[in-house]
Amino acid sequence: MPESHDFFVAADPESTRAIVRDALVREGYAVADGDQGTLLATRGSLGLTLFAGGLLNDRTFHTRLDVQLMVAPDGRAVARLLRGSGRSAVKGGALGVARGIRAFEQAANAIHASLAQAGVLTDSIPS
Repeated sequence: MPESHDFFVAADPESTRAIVRDALVREGYAVADGDQGTLLATRGSLGLTLFAGGLLNDRTFHTRLDVQLMVAPDGRAVARLLRGSGRSAVKGGALGVARGIRAFEQAANAIHASLAQAGVLTDSIPS
């Protein structure tokens, strides 16, 4: 399972940030600005997740994803989606891990689709 996914974009970093933010909001995430231009996306309830764990649905299971925005040497903007802190197993055992993986994949797919629809996606590489 990839721990990150890089999206190479033929657009400026601010436009890329807006497209990525909108994609994550449509997936149910609350998105805040972090240090050095990162986006911090969270979804679900941590308290409820610690109580009920893997029994929750995808939208209520607590998930955190980070997005780093940078510029590649060739001048393209890069949005790097990172899996959260990796505590899915603590929050729901095997079901929690599966939910964390699924949330990451769904977010990556949503970002990919939004960037492609905007006509700015040049490459997409899971790593």
